[in-house]
Amino acid sequence: MDYSAVAIALVGALAAVNLLFTFGVIRRLREHTAELARMRGGGAGRDDSPVALPAGSRVGDFIAESVDGRPIALDSMGTQPLIGFFSPSCTPCKERLPGFVAHAASRPGGREGILAVIAGSPDEAAALLEQLLPVATVVVEPDRGPVQQAFGVDGFPAFVLVDGDRVKVSDFEFTSITDADAVPSIR
Repeated sequence: MDYSAVAIALVGALAAVNLLFTFGVIRRLREHTAELARMRGGGAGRDDSPVALPAGSRVGDFIAESVDGRPIALDSMGTQPLIGFFSPSCTPCKERLPGFVAHAASRPGGREGILAVIAGSPDEAAALLEQLLPVATVVVEPDRGPVQQAFGVDGFPAFVLVDGDRVKVSDFEFTSITDADAVPSIR
């Protein structure tokens, strides 16, 4: 009988230790979920750090070359250009891309007032390029390239609406950009 009492006590102790480990794992999963939500730019744990230059900031100077060989600068894009920054390895970029493409296709002025910047090598950018090229002027540049630096991009996706040489609105969510884009430029 002593062996069965010891075995029951041992199983009970193991169950208690297992329960403590389970609570620890659940706590860590919650921390990871909050961190992932913050990194993706939404949900619980989101901080308010900007993904690009905040509204009112002056956009830095840049000159880039589009995939079709044309030089691109901010002053060549009209008075209220829309700029989207994407990365081929970014899941939120792929989720928000259809909304960007649809809005860009319906936006007056055509491709000249819309710039899509893909951070990565041309090989990595091929799938995004195929979707963006019909609706936007596209630049493929390395991570932290000159266009990303000019707009202070610190994450992907990043969407920026410019008024003149100043940021009108910037966000990782495209809905705030479309709302601001519906308001005409003051200039």
